Amino acid sequence: MTRTVVPLRTMPDEAPSVPDSFKIREGRVLIFHRADSPNWFALWRSDDGTPTQVSLRTADKALATQRATELHMEHEIKVKHGISVKTATFEHVCDVLLVEVAEELRERGKQHTTKLKDYKTRIERYFKPYFGDKPIDAIKASDIARYRDWRRAYWLTGPGSQQTELTYVRNGKTIKVQGGPSRKGNAENTLPEDVTLRAIFDCAAKYGWINQERIPKIETKKGRDNPRGHFTPEEIDILLASEAGWIEAGRNEKIRDIRRLAADYVSVLLTTGVRPGEALGLKWGDVEFFRDKDDIRNMRVWVADDSKTGRRDAVAFARGEVTVTAMALARDAERKRKDQPLFVTPDGRRINSFAGQFASWLRFAGLLKNARGETRTIYCCRHTFITEALAVGHSHHLIAQQCGTGTGMIDRFYSKVSASLNASQLSGRKPVR
Repeated sequence: MTRTVVPLRTMPDEAPSVPDSFKIREGRVLIFHRADSPNWFALWRSDDGTPTQVSLRTADKALATQRATELHMEHEIKVKHGISVKTATFEHVCDVLLVEVAEELRERGKQHTTKLKDYKTRIERYFKPYFGDKPIDAIKASDIARYRDWRRAYWLTGPGSQQTELTYVRNGKTIKVQGGPSRKGNAENTLPEDVTLRAIFDCAAKYGWINQERIPKIETKKGRDNPRGHFTPEEIDILLASEAGWIEAGRNEKIRDIRRLAADYVSVLLTTGVRPGEALGLKWGDVEFFRDKDDIRNMRVWVADDSKTGRRDAVAFARGEVTVTAMALARDAERKRKDQPLFVTPDGRRINSFAGQFASWLRFAGLLKNARGETRTIYCCRHTFITEALAVGHSHHLIAQQCGTGTGMIDRFYSKVSASLNASQLSGRKPVR
């Protein structure tokens, strides 16, 4: 039922001058017709004088009487137990939440963040189609459980199975990606969607649309914590040794230019641990050379504030500094423009993704699949950085700061390799650095 609180000049015992109006519940509820609808409506006032008008959604008098009785009894029970009598649909709460998040970003001087984009995607693709106009205070734990079943089947046999492409906006451009079901992600890991779902219910509680005690319990299920794929030091040597040959194997100069750019991009990923998307957003103004407390020259890059974790700096390994320095020397005019992207072709074209070039390079080097037969992706570079950082004995806290993640993630995904990598330190045969 859609319930609307409206300002009225008449009390329930002051019947509007329309035919067929009558009272029930000892005169506390007025049932009447409105001129703009054939259906019956009910009207009553709370003890504080707040009027409530409800559409009974039927033209049948007996059914209207029954529904009005049930709704008024429910209203009185809620008042008796201190439960909010206001309500809103799930869709409405979602819209309010998105407006609030966008407004918060504007106040902080940000145009967009991954958080807002992720909220919108989950809400529009999954939550709204399932919960729709269901009153937010009517959603129970059993409804969440049924949603889980629907969500798991979404890309397999549900609505997503019919999609042949995904459409999204990046840097103001609409991008279409082929292969909907093949990009379904891990539906068993409910953590990302649960964060959004909790935010929706918190928003509803903030405006009094649901009582805090009535918010259904949302139990997060994490996906399997498989070790993250990475390159061994020997594989990195093979990859870097094949770089020149792979670039020269390009059919024309345009392809060779893109391959050189891809090689520089991979070097930055391997030596800073930033996410692939964060690296694509780097500009020359984000590159900074500085001296540390020991007066040693270092290089760091500043990840943009609209990234997943907000603005942060990432210090590069030595070979990353060599790569960026060589890029700067080769593109002296470009680097003087602080707003110029690092990864742009000689003709000024930005690359949205280097995944294809990276796969080509791996095939050329014979490294496309790891020892378990799994195809490697560009994210292996980030995992390789974290593994190398663990190997030299850096703390989980330091690595988490550098990579813009939490120590919990490091513990979950890399604990299986951390002990063996630092075995000599743990055994006392090698001093901790």
